[in-house]
Amino acid sequence: MFCVECGSEDELYGHLCRNCLLSKNLVVPPEYLTVEVCSSCFKVMEGSVWKAMPHEDMASTLLATATKTHSQVEKVRWTVPNFSAEKGEHRILCTAHALIGREELDLDFEVRMRIRLQRCPSCSRQAGDYYEAILQLRIDGLDLKKAEVELAIEIDIVFKTLDEHAGTAENAFLTKYSPVKGGMDFYLGSLALARILANKFRSRFGAVINESPSLVGMKDGKDLYRSSILVRFPSIREGDVVALDRTVHVVESGDGKILVLKNVRNGKIVRVPTGDVHLRIVAKFHEIKEAVVVTHDRSSIQILDPDSMVAVTVSKPPYLKRFGETVPVVRYDDALYVV
Repeated sequence: MFCVECGSEDELYGHLCRNCLLSKNLVVPPEYLTVEVCSSCFKVMEGSVWKAMPHEDMASTLLATATKTHSQVEKVRWTVPNFSAEKGEHRILCTAHALIGREELDLDFEVRMRIRLQRCPSCSRQAGDYYEAILQLRIDGLDLKKAEVELAIEIDIVFKTLDEHAGTAENAFLTKYSPVKGGMDFYLGSLALARILANKFRSRFGAVINESPSLVGMKDGKDLYRSSILVRFPSIREGDVVALDRTVHVVESGDGKILVLKNVRNGKIVRVPTGDVHLRIVAKFHEIKEAVVVTHDRSSIQILDPDSMVAVTVSKPPYLKRFGETVPVVRYDDALYVV
């Protein structure tokens, strides 16, 4: 067998030797490529779907689809370097990796990249104060000024969940949020995401959930609804310090019906109903203070009273094996307790 063009008897690719094959247009990129980028969130469009991925990766995907190849090229992939997502045309030096037999050839081309900026539907809705649900976090008797502190863990969960779903869930955005009497309100672009959050709060904190839809208009002959999802938390929560029959305990956990308490004196665990009439709140989790440790022995700790800065000796919980320069304390019946 020999090359049909030069007569060489070297290894053939089809009917051509390597040199003759390389003289052909093995890879022909498109005249130009258009990449649509959201000007707000920088998602890129693939077909009719907006995706969270670098515009360079989308450009390489689009190039692979639009590139014409010689019959001996089995596969081609593109490497596109970083380039600005600014509107307009960019001339970018890209590399095509063409697989021919067992060999991959690297071929450089200057490709015209056109960046078209627009807003994806999610960002357009967010800019228009769109929301599908109001997530209402409530604790009975909560002061407006303390809402963000008391609900700090829940607020963090809301924002982390939004980040987790931002790249995959449509309308996974927060239009606005604000403290209100008794808690916090979150205006969410996605009802599905609001329900995910509500279920998280129910399973972790024993919150009681109540959802109520309201009619807000019509679109294409169909009724449009918004939902208010009320998430009511128990007034006594994980991390709070309580007194049960004048004995101080830390709330280890709770499911809305049963509280798991740890005695700060001996570490003994007890379980009581959430509404037990003998329970008294000593300090909310965010009200617990830190006291400087002066010295300690096997059964006691000498600390500086965080209010008077006078050295006092208190019992050391037997379960407290290690601690740093400070320990968490609460005051109950004019005595300090390490919790």
